[in-house]
Amino acid sequence: MLTTDPRIMNLLALGMAKVTYGALKILRRHLGNDLELALIGFAVVMRTRRDLFQLVERDGLTEATIAEIASERGFYTSTNEVSAYTGLNRATVTRKMKKLVEMGILERVERDKWHLVDFEHGEQVAPAIMLRELLQNYVAITNKLEALLPEEIQPMMRTALADLGQIEAKALLDEDVARKVKRGLEVNH
Repeated sequence: MLTTDPRIMNLLALGMAKVTYGALKILRRHLGNDLELALIGFAVVMRTRRDLFQLVERDGLTEATIAEIASERGFYTSTNEVSAYTGLNRATVTRKMKKLVEMGILERVERDKWHLVDFEHGEQVAPAIMLRELLQNYVAITNKLEALLPEEIQPMMRTALADLGQIEAKALLDEDVARKVKRGLEVNH
């Protein structure tokens, strides 16, 4: 439980503001002033990738799990799926996904079959740089909060994804993966 001490709550609020503001600033630098573009870009990630965090929670971070993660190629998505996931209208989603193609983040394979552009580990491409900056921003601030307030942060760090309930942003779950496999929507390259 979070403390009711307003001095500590102010520090936690500042920490979350720093994480969120930093992330928004990074997204703006890489994607422009279009927050919906970022929302759709990350929704494509969520609709084309299996929820590997649930795999790790279920099986542990073993050599077999790491091999399975490394072999992950993802799935295709559609504008309808992204529209349903984000709650944005289909025309907006289509327009923004086309912009993500122009930026080299997405690839359109067929009329309504999309996936993320793959890049090599260590490659200095815009999506990889953006992800690294987002992670650096998050880790630096959360490490500082953990050092300052371990009794507040440690219990949260041990929280299972399933315990997050409605606030967890879920990628493709096992049943989603099975449906995509059945429809032939696996990326094979």
